[in-house]
Amino acid sequence: MYYDRRVPPELLDLLLPDAALGWVLPWLRSEIGSLAGAHVQTRRDRGGRRQGGLQLYLGRTSPLELRPAGRGAYRLHADPRYREMTPALFATTWTPTSLAAEATALQAHVERAARETLPSFVDGEAVLHAGLMRRYGPLAVEDASIFALDSEARLGFESTPDQQRFEATLRASVGLPAREELPRKLDLVAVGRRGELLLVEVKKDAKGLTRAAWQAACHAARFQALVDEQPGWFNTVLGGVAAERSRVGLLGAARPPALSGVPELVPVIAAPDDRPAWAPAWRAEIAEVRHAAGRWLKGLRLWRLAPDGELVEDLAA
Repeated sequence: MYYDRRVPPELLDLLLPDAALGWVLPWLRSEIGSLAGAHVQTRRDRGGRRQGGLQLYLGRTSPLELRPAGRGAYRLHADPRYREMTPALFATTWTPTSLAAEATALQAHVERAARETLPSFVDGEAVLHAGLMRRYGPLAVEDASIFALDSEARLGFESTPDQQRFEATLRASVGLPAREELPRKLDLVAVGRRGELLLVEVKKDAKGLTRAAWQAACHAARFQALVDEQPGWFNTVLGGVAAERSRVGLLGAARPPALSGVPELVPVIAAPDDRPAWAPAWRAEIAEVRHAAGRWLKGLRLWRLAPDGELVEDLAA
């Protein structure tokens, strides 16, 4: 089992103001970047991203990703629909110098993608998700209450049989009913000011909170298994991600706490809700799940979000 989104420092360095991708962070803060819900995530896996990747998102879709290609070179990647917008960008390898020289073309590609992307990727839940990633990421203020470190988090396994064995045990441990699909991707990995690990499940509205509670329980069990198996993961891996994101400006003016020791795992359900009595309504809806999977929902937090993803209320369940 593994979960490691660290990338080579030289890849992240490309985002620094005077570097090849120095235009990216200012563009995220621009009007079009804001409207498109733009944010940047690091990616790494044991498939095509062994050396990591730097991925620019518009809501929940990505028109541009940069991956190392060896010997100081890089290649750009994206889904076919985005590659077809500007084929020349994806047909060659790049150096930092050539990336810098084509900054205008790269930005034009991203802006075209922002204009033409499917509404489902930048509406509804995608707005909330991107809002959280932006507000508590590159737009974070000095006294931010949370620090957004990763999105669409998925734990990896050495083999498919290993994954299947773990997931069979997970379903039984959580008590997940057969009618419920086992979740594999967590919307947001964040840390709080006390250094607690926040596992956030985001919903577009306050409907379907029973499903959200089951998802939160499963994610808590997954990450507890990871922490049990790799006691140094929190400070070495996630602490490394936090430090690197902070260094290049992906956490704005905020400075995350040092991550060390065994983390406090805090499952979170987050959604907008304009009802005055929203919290009692949420608690009533998830009561059965808390009873069935209470071990994994210990310390559960309920986050009421503004339509743009701002965290406006944070209550204990």
